Parts: sequence; structure tokens; C-alpha cells
Amino acid sequence: MTVAITGLGAVCALGGTPQQVFDRLCAGASGLRPDPEAKGPTARLPKVYCSSDMAVYVARQALQGYPDPAGLALVGASTSGDISVAESAWRAWRAGEEMESPRHFLWRQLAHVPTQRVAWELGIEGSRSTLSTACTSGTVAIANAADLITSGAAPAVLAFGADALCIMTRQGFGSLGVHSAERTRPFDRDRAGMNLGEGAAALLLEDLDHALARGATPLAIVTGSGNATDAHHLTAPHPEARGAKEAIAQALQGSQVDYVNAHATGTLKNDEMEAMALAPLGAAVSGLKGAIGHCLGAAGALEAVVTVLAIQNGVVPPNTGMENSDFDLDLIREARTMKVQQALSVNFAFGGHNAAIALGAP
Repeated sequence: MTVAITGLGAVCALGGTPQQVFDRLCAGASGLRPDPEAKGPTARLPKVYCSSDMAVYVARQALQGYPDPAGLALVGASTSGDISVAESAWRAWRAGEEMESPRHFLWRQLAHVPTQRVAWELGIEGSRSTLSTACTSGTVAIANAADLITSGAAPAVLAFGADALCIMTRQGFGSLGVHSAERTRPFDRDRAGMNLGEGAAALLLEDLDHALARGATPLAIVTGSGNATDAHHLTAPHPEARGAKEAIAQALQGSQVDYVNAHATGTLKNDEMEAMALAPLGAAVSGLKGAIGHCLGAAGALEAVVTVLAIQNGVVPPNTGMENSDFDLDLIREARTMKVQQALSVNFAFGGHNAAIALGAP
């Protein structure tokens, strides 16, 4: 059974539609701006949105023209749910304001809340699940959605990732010492760490026959996925990239790849480990986090959307922020026109999570 991607949605600091985000990425734009609360740049949306608001927004984009949302299955991804709303409520309560209700305050902190909101507001009645595997969440959600289709459990699935910035996230990454006071410089020899971002992205996946029967145009094909845990350290990647290599091998199954949308956090150890895993592929490589920040549970979904558009447009975005590199990789410095028949999007996370999704031209 062949899994096709037929719908896309995206919002982040670079724009409010997939094509707008892609065009600005290819132009070398960056959404990173100074953020005193984070003690360094972050990539924030112009207005304050919670994760659920962004999830509903991108889901509507991805489902535009789909005839029967009620029959869809739904797989969401988020690391912090709507905790930004809960933090605001707590601050108001501490200042003496009356809380709407303790139940409402506690519920908004759960990671599955954006999935609930998407289901309720779009009328999705199929199976529903939420992935929260740290920064691989978005990629794992897409892989699980594809598995639902190939297993025959659902003919069509909406997968999304959404994360809004919150105090807990800023302070948590700050305490680990990985949030850079400068702009993220993925794979740069002078890289100093990551910057946080916020955003959301959604992809509509369908059995190819189901998509063609309703007159949909496939944008890309899911050709494979990989998910491996190296269980090496709470935060550090395996020094020999054991889990990353395994996830990539599962996704590609020996096939060649033209372009890799890398995790590329700009942190010392992650870039080193990732370069070790990607070098044998001989593919063109770029990362997005120098432009949109690290969007945590949304990162994999946003990067998959951009990868689909690279296949569609025959252009791959640059590795924004990199100036000098001594890694043995074909790192894209400016948007490159090239035919992308097979692409790979990879994400790696705290706790030893490693995930990859392989996408092919339709």
C-alpha cells in the first residue's frame, strides 16, 4: 500500500502558509529576534498563540478541500501542550485574579490538548493519539500516521506537530546551557548552541488509491520511516551516532537519497553526531533552525512540510546561519535548484530518541 501526502499546513516566525515559509527560507530570511526572557534570540510569531490555536490553524490548511474530516484518524505531537495558557492563568491567580476553574488550569498543561482541540473544532471522529517523544515528536507522528494507513486501520490520517514557547521551555533549555546568546549556526565550526522557536505544521496522509479516487493530487510519497532509541544519556546523543544511524537505515532501506533536511540544532555534540550519521549518504544537507529556531514537538512536522515543498519546487533551502564549516558534508549555503527524487527528514531528541522519515517524488 502506498502512502501519499496530499495536504500541507504551516505557521512559524517566517510566515503563515507552507509556501510563504518555504519561499522565505529559500531567500535566506531568518525569524530569530532578540528575546530578553530567553537570554538570547528566539523565533516567535508576531502575535501570542497557544499550541492549540496553531494546531487548529494548520489543520484547516492541510484539510482544505477534503470532503469528510469526520472519517479521518488523527495523530498529534506536542511537548508542552497549552502550558503557556496555564502559566498565564497561574500568574493571574498569583496576582489575585480569580481563576476560571482549577480543572481548566490543569487540563491545559497536558500534551494531548492540541489534539483534542483539532478533533473538536474540525469534527474528526476517527482514532486519536498524541506523541510526545521530545524533539522527535513531529516526525514520529507522521510515521505513525503512515503506519495506520499501511496497516489498513484508516484510509486517511491528519498528522501535526504544534508547540508554543512558554516559560518552562525557555528556563529548561537555559538551565541546560544549550540556548545560545547568539543566532543558531548549524554545522558551523564556531557554533555556540541552539535558539528556540514556535510554530506548527500539519500533513494529510492518504492511501494513494483513496487520494486518486477523490481527485486529489499527491505532493509526495512516504517511502519509509525509522525510529530508534540509543538509551545512551538523558540529554547527550550517542557519540558514535548509533541510534541516528539505525533510524536512518530503517527509513531508507538501502535506497539513495538526494537531500537531507537535518535536525541541525547548532549545538556542539548534536551537530557532530549528526554529521557522522549523514556523511555516508553523500546527499545535499541543510537545516532550518538558523531561520525558524528549534520548534520542539513541531520541528519534525515543519521540516517535513519544507521537504515536501523542496520535492515539489525542485529547490532546497540553505543552511541558514552557517558561515564556516569543517564537516565532511555537502552543506547548502544558498538555495539550490536541484531535482529531488528522494529526501530524508531527521530529528534527534533528549532521552536517546532518533527518528527519520523518507519522502519521494510522487
